[in-house]
Amino acid sequence: MGDSAAAPGSKRNSLRFNIKAQPVRYKTAYEDGEAFLVNISTGGCAVRKASVPVALTEKILFSFDIHSLDEPLEIRAICARLEDDGFAVQFLGIDDVEANRIIKLLAGQARSEKSSSLSG
Repeated sequence: MGDSAAAPGSKRNSLRFNIKAQPVRYKTAYEDGEAFLVNISTGGCAVRKASVPVALTEKILFSFDIHSLDEPLEIRAICARLEDDGFAVQFLGIDDVEANRIIKLLAGQARSEKSSSLSG
């Protein structure tokens, strides 16, 4: 999964996983948007190609489609950084157990997608 460490001098203290083109949906107070996951950690994530712009400190509801779950995984977040075509968020209201569950689910999905692309 590529680089999984926080950058030197970074304020990030969570293990961060690079994800390739995982689509995500999000909701702001007024609009629904779509984007592609760039990376995710137990503390938040970054997305690119966001269809709906968000404001710094805006609250957002993320929805992740995980193959092993019947329903999308929804996580509340707040916008922590704006970028040219995307943004980064900090997850809100999740404990360490839930955060680690998210990482395991996404890592498992990435592994299954990689193995299916290698065998196809």
